[in-house]
Amino acid sequence: MAIGRGYSDRRRRGFASRWWLVPIALAALLIGGCAAGSSGGVHTASALRTPSAKPETPRWTLTWTSYHADQTRTGAVPNDKSAPDPASVLWRANLGGAVFGQPLIADHEVIAATERNRVVALNPKTGAVIWSDSIGTPLTNVGEAAGCGDIDPLGITSTPVIDPATGAVFVVGEINDGGGVVHHELVAIDIKTGSVLRSENVDPPLPTGERSITLLQRPGLAVANGRIYIGFGGNDGDCGHYHGWEVAVNETGPEDMVSFEVASDGQGGAIWEAGGAPAIDSNGNLYVTTGNANPDPPEGGPDPKQYTESVVKLSPDLQVLASYKDRIAGGDEDLATGNPVLLPNGQVFAVGKTDVGYLLNQSNLSVVAKIPNVCDSNPDGGPAYVAASNSLFVPCSGGGIQVVHLTSHRAGARLSGANGAPILIGSTVWATLYSDGRLYEYNAATGARMQSLSIGSTIPHFASPSTAFGEVFVGTNGGVVAFAGPRP
Repeated sequence: MAIGRGYSDRRRRGFASRWWLVPIALAALLIGGCAAGSSGGVHTASALRTPSAKPETPRWTLTWTSYHADQTRTGAVPNDKSAPDPASVLWRANLGGAVFGQPLIADHEVIAATERNRVVALNPKTGAVIWSDSIGTPLTNVGEAAGCGDIDPLGITSTPVIDPATGAVFVVGEINDGGGVVHHELVAIDIKTGSVLRSENVDPPLPTGERSITLLQRPGLAVANGRIYIGFGGNDGDCGHYHGWEVAVNETGPEDMVSFEVASDGQGGAIWEAGGAPAIDSNGNLYVTTGNANPDPPEGGPDPKQYTESVVKLSPDLQVLASYKDRIAGGDEDLATGNPVLLPNGQVFAVGKTDVGYLLNQSNLSVVAKIPNVCDSNPDGGPAYVAASNSLFVPCSGGGIQVVHLTSHRAGARLSGANGAPILIGSTVWATLYSDGRLYEYNAATGARMQSLSIGSTIPHFASPSTAFGEVFVGTNGGVVAFAGPRP
């Protein structure tokens, strides 16, 4: 099939399409919520607060509605007062499963999703559960069932997305249908009530002989153009036959799926972005990065398959508008180890395992500059951008946050400690050390380390914090931890 071809009115394989609208009618509601730190088993479609009879106006100030805060993926919050300094643990919420995606914040709730396919809303001041939903049974014994993979159980792995216009949060979970069959379910939930609004199988239109169990829905979701955008790669170990995919379905009405397939002339080309999300420009175009062909091509590059090891610009209906291939990337040197970041001067930045940062024009993805020596280990996760210094902070898997100076097109200092995807809170950089369960704060201007905080729990690879209300939230292998500064 042609790369970037749109697919609409497609027939499902296996699991039948089932959009529905769920009325917001809740009987016998439980009053209150589970206390922070309680184990709280998985609840099915339970809402723990009564919706008001008259709709309220959403309170969207100080919110974090998608991966790295906004569609450009800069990860920046320009408000010094929101940084908790000095910080300490405010609460811990045990949700019974790992939270790989960034916690989201909207309408004075923290939304988190777990690998056990549980979605919860938490009180940001106490961690108490406001509502909780289960969207289906996750896959277990993943290595045996899929042939490889390092997340078990495997449920919701990606960062969800909230549409501020509708107040719905969208999640995608891997659902175990039994007998070695899985599918990927997109579920929309009302953030005020916890009511399930829509649910739909969003498996890509797989070629004959390929199975959904070989796909991992790792990158964060995105919402734009009236659609939800969903990326796919392979499980850790690249077992089985798979392609990288970006698919999109309508938020409302008929599904009308469209899709972009990487390496239609071969296999592989994962879109995984270390949990990052596609960047979206003001015209609704998407920017994604892709990985290597499967099996690995020869070292030294270029990767021979179509749109592998590339930055790809896609139209709202996922037609290819432009692409740039990292021609020195061979073997397993993914350009997809982080998501693209859109910069305010009409440029886009991407970097992969070749340790070369690419500064490209958004219009046609032509090269502005190639910046060598970005990390001495694989860059992993979405960079964060500081407009004041026109600099990027890139996470390095082997440790440290690499400063990249965009004006001079060179790599600068490496901030020791953290290795997770950073965010910017005013003039400070915050990032996790996911191998050691710590949260670090740095001065963005000087690189000086300001705080080193124990999270007190193990945390997933590529874990990236989020922030609102003067607090910082981190997903862990058991739930969410919140940090706050001194209270008046």
